[in-house]
Amino acid sequence: MDTGVIFYHHADERAYFEWLERIPCVASVKGEGSRGLVIKLKRRPGEDDLRQLLALAFRYKLDMRKFAKFESDTNRHWFRDRRMFWYKHVFGA
Repeated sequence: MDTGVIFYHHADERAYFEWLERIPCVASVKGEGSRGLVIKLKRRPGEDDLRQLLALAFRYKLDMRKFAKFESDTNRHWFRDRRMFWYKHVFGA
């Protein structure tokens, strides 16, 4: 399956999908032709869910700007922390 992610070994690809599918807020993961990989969520990501999604996206060099939509009054204090590895990838410089 072409996900746009560079995998360096088949075990690396397996680890990516296994991690993604173990994140509690993830309902399903599937490839949909020209749309690429479509991840459906059961619910809005909680703090640990979002931190896992950010870590996975950072490790596999995915576009992280789409995660900005998950900012809320509840998570803003840690999500908008400029010292965190994800900040510039999600919110820009």
